Amino acid sequence: MSGEKIRALRKKSGMTQTELSEKLNSEFGLKTDRVMISKWETGFQTPVVSTLSCIAKVFGVSLDYLNGADNNDMNNIEAAKVALFSGAGEVTDEMWQEVVNFAKYIEAREAAKNENN
Repeated sequence: MSGEKIRALRKKSGMTQTELSEKLNSEFGLKTDRVMISKWETGFQTPVVSTLSCIAKVFGVSLDYLNGADNNDMNNIEAAKVALFSGAGEVTDEMWQEVVNFAKYIEAREAAKNENN
């Protein structure tokens, strides 16, 4: 899903794959090239969260958007952020991604328990 969004955002901004890789390299110190951008866009590989965060910053979007959240999902995500982090100040994309990763871990752990029963 993120690959399709990366490609759409790149094309909308008028950038080539090479230009995007150069921007990621110069602004964030990443080591990407046109081939890697192509792999992300085609879904052959998925960028790690820290790289997705840099891509989101380049295009001015959130990690949630790159991961495929639609407007209804975004409203639910914002409500969950308030419930989980109320009073904690700004909830960064990195903080939210940790919550998502933990939820996936718990889900996998419970699925494994159910398989063993």
